[in-house]
Order: sequence, then C-alpha cells, then structure tokens
Amino acid sequence: MIKNPVVNLGDLRRIINELLEHVEDVSGPNLKLEQDYYWCLDNEVAYDVTTPVLQVTLVGSLGDSWEFLSNMLGSNIREQGPSLMLTHVAPLLQYIGEKVVR
Repeated sequence: MIKNPVVNLGDLRRIINELLEHVEDVSGPNLKLEQDYYWCLDNEVAYDVTTPVLQVTLVGSLGDSWEFLSNMLGSNIREQGPSLMLTHVAPLLQYIGEKVVR
C-alpha cells in the first residue's frame, strides 16, 4: 500500500465518468433510490482508524444529497461551495456502486 498517495484529479474524473457510463449502460439513465437514510461517521473518526468508533450518531440522506446537488444544475457552481458539495456525491456513488448489477 502506498503511504499518502497522490490522486491525479483528471484521471479520477475520467475513471468516474467511465464508471457512470457503465452504470447507465446497465441500468439506464435514472436510478431509483430504494433506501434514503444511511449512517455516517464524524470527520474526527472517519479518517483515524486508530481511534475506535464508540457510537455512530450521524445520519445522512441520499434524497437530501441528490436535492442539494441537483439544485446546482443551471447555476454557477463555483459560487455554491463546490468542494464541500463533493461530500454529497460520495454517498450517492457508494450507494450506486453497491446497488447496481454488474
């Protein structure tokens, strides 16, 4: 395992686009969210695997995440805190990856 790897954002973008194209080929252009709520970890413990997680108290919503993101369509995304909005993309991508037939 590489310690502190460097991610090339252009490569990541191409990989994500290809993965989403595959999902569209398999499932079509729309995906129904059959579950909404999910557990998420607080940032203080999410990236520190040396600290035991004693309690999970944060709940996220796929529907809310999609609503936040879709509201960005047709607007100037750069004015809406786009880096923080990536936190709404991640759970949707995870859900899609776990639910779509390969």
